Amino acid sequence: MTRSMTGYSRATSSEIDGLSWSVEIHSVNRKALDVHMHLSRELLSLDQELRKMITQVVHRGQVTVRISINKGKQTASSSVLLKKLKTEWEKTAKALGFSREEITLSFLLEQMDRVSIDEFSPKVQTELKKTVKKALDDFVKMKEIEGRALAADILKRIKTLSSNIQAIEKLSAKTPEKLRKKLLERLENLLEDAAQDERVFREIALFAERADVTEEITRLKSHFSQVAEVFKSKEKSVGRTLEFLTQEILREINTIASKSAELAITQMAIASKAELEKIREQVHNIE
Repeated sequence: MTRSMTGYSRATSSEIDGLSWSVEIHSVNRKALDVHMHLSRELLSLDQELRKMITQVVHRGQVTVRISINKGKQTASSSVLLKKLKTEWEKTAKALGFSREEITLSFLLEQMDRVSIDEFSPKVQTELKKTVKKALDDFVKMKEIEGRALAADILKRIKTLSSNIQAIEKLSAKTPEKLRKKLLERLENLLEDAAQDERVFREIALFAERADVTEEITRLKSHFSQVAEVFKSKEKSVGRTLEFLTQEILREINTIASKSAELAITQMAIASKAELEKIREQVHNIE
């Protein structure tokens, strides 16, 4: 399934134990995978686990993840966490020689803003990961939708390129013979008995052979087929393969243009390069 390197998704949770959160994921083009995590202090302990979730499904691009925690009115009534904090702080106060009476409710509520997600209930942690998973699934779906659009556009342009190459193939079929006749006519006008010189025939044949683009056309047809096969494959990251193929297609078109001895072929090669450039721009957007 072809995927775009760009995408966006957002998922939110319902309130659990006085907490709710929102997860945003977006990405832009990048040759390798580069994950940027923007987490609140409470979530820092989950950084590596969340990165692993992302790297399992995304292979290229700069991916930015933002998770925001919203604390509702019920947070203050999260008795389990408050009791846990009270016990821990009372132990600390006793060890340091302070009075336990100094561990007030307002003090404990202030500490709740500093705790890690690990200290919340397992239900909170589970639901948070579910929200991240939903955002990630939606993110991948959007990338796949854009990827299908990119694949359709590229294949359409490949079809145009194929038509151009077929036209070049027809034009070039008679090129060697036309070139031989033209060179002989010029030589006959310049040199007497040139047409009878065997060496001249050999040089003309060699020159005409150099103008032959049969090999280039054969390789181009193969490259076009390979592009189509790439889009049919089950690989999720095909961008690098397509980049390589477009480079090879450009190489062959350039060779045809350099060998061309006819204006019509040169013009067709230039038009093909312009179309290929549009394909390359689209390929840069594929994961």
